[in-house]
Amino acid sequence: MFAPLEKRANVLEDRLHDMNGHICEKYGIKNEDEEMVESMDGVVVKSEEKEGKIGTWTPVNVPKQHKVLCMGRICNEAHEGRLNRASIRLEDTKAQTNGSRIALDLQGINSSKQSYSLFPGQIVAVEGVNSSGRTMQASRLMDGAAPPTELMGAEELLDYHHGAKGQDGNPLSIVSMCGPFTTKDNLDYDPLLDAVVRMMEDKPDVVILCGPFVDVRHPLIKGDNGTGATVVDDNGKRMAVSHECLFASKISTLLEDMYQNDPQLKTQIVLVPSVDDAFLDAVYPQPPMEDLTGDVPASIPREVAAKFGDLGLKYVELAGREELPKNERQQRVHCVSNPCTLQINDVTIGVTSTDVLFHISSDECNANLAPGTRLTRIAQHLIQQRSYYPLFPAAKGASLDLSKAKQWEMPIQPDILIVPSKLASFARSVAESTIVVNPGELTKNTTGGTYAVMDVHPMKRELLESGMKKADGGMMGKGVQDRLRVDIKRI
Repeated sequence: MFAPLEKRANVLEDRLHDMNGHICEKYGIKNEDEEMVESMDGVVVKSEEKEGKIGTWTPVNVPKQHKVLCMGRICNEAHEGRLNRASIRLEDTKAQTNGSRIALDLQGINSSKQSYSLFPGQIVAVEGVNSSGRTMQASRLMDGAAPPTELMGAEELLDYHHGAKGQDGNPLSIVSMCGPFTTKDNLDYDPLLDAVVRMMEDKPDVVILCGPFVDVRHPLIKGDNGTGATVVDDNGKRMAVSHECLFASKISTLLEDMYQNDPQLKTQIVLVPSVDDAFLDAVYPQPPMEDLTGDVPASIPREVAAKFGDLGLKYVELAGREELPKNERQQRVHCVSNPCTLQINDVTIGVTSTDVLFHISSDECNANLAPGTRLTRIAQHLIQQRSYYPLFPAAKGASLDLSKAKQWEMPIQPDILIVPSKLASFARSVAESTIVVNPGELTKNTTGGTYAVMDVHPMKRELLESGMKKADGGMMGKGVQDRLRVDIKRI
């Protein structure tokens, strides 16, 4: 909101320029200047290279009587309302055409039964005829370029999958849950309590908890006037507590009790904040959560410390191992940013707690999609656009800090992409090597919801040992999509 208009425009220009470069690299596209330089240098293009070449990149405002290829950002001509076939515009870079826009006529694509899915902010390449310089009769769409996939050495994979300090031949168990964690009629957090009981029984390796933990939309959370949350004590008395105190007493205490009851529990907890958390700044991207008061002396009661912003996470780290020296305590709770890309053993996981699937679906225009593939196509946009939030302008209520736009870019194609949403929960393969998982919400109004259990099975030892003998050190793809089982369970 406070970013100057010029700075916002520069960020959008830089992203459009970067994505244009990635699309050119993927599809072998060159601009007219590069074509001219090659012809002057006497470069001869082989016939097989000509067949694989898509075309020449042409600015959107240059009329041509033959088929051309233009690249730019999808925009909505109308200032309000959903994107539709009549309002689709393609915007070029400021450096190339001073930000010129042309209309896209998709009749040719529709008549050929090609499927497409477009939304504002999407950066694409379009092939077609632009005879007037104002409207392009599109015949083909190329919707972005996925980031590179990660390769790993066979020896490193062998240590992860079959090493005594790794998985030792067992599957890697990951659980993903998304808030809200309590029902709309109370602040008892009973669904989360049931989830903690299951965690103690199943003992997963990692549990990823995505906010909101203290949902600002909850009827009993009065965030507008700053009075905090309204809770009812054991005597039936209503009282107001701070949002940090509610987190400490409901979330941190449950996790602390879990480790206190089973000090040998090896489960790691990952906490992902949400823009709907009442005690955090509602700006995307978000930094990791932390105890605002730092190290509180043990002499101060935790309920007093919570009033000053302490989240009680340090008590979770201490639970069941108070006697151990500090240097022997393995970290249990990992606070990460929203969004984030993290690695668990060899598995790369991308996570964002913002409901980007719902935001895109509310402003998307599509045609000729196979039945049941719409959510898959929307999820694939995140990979193809290399972004955890490619929609622009952002959905109503989503506050983007464009000065931090680099923080929601996708540096590498994740093996698993966790995108919690109020839409139907699912787990599907997209972009060849990524499994997108929507675990759903742990609560649905006054009832329990769903969560996801992911088991990543190890590669065969024989395959890894043979890979170690190769001259390149056994660099190989991880193939997580072929080793992953995802179950969507109800709480």
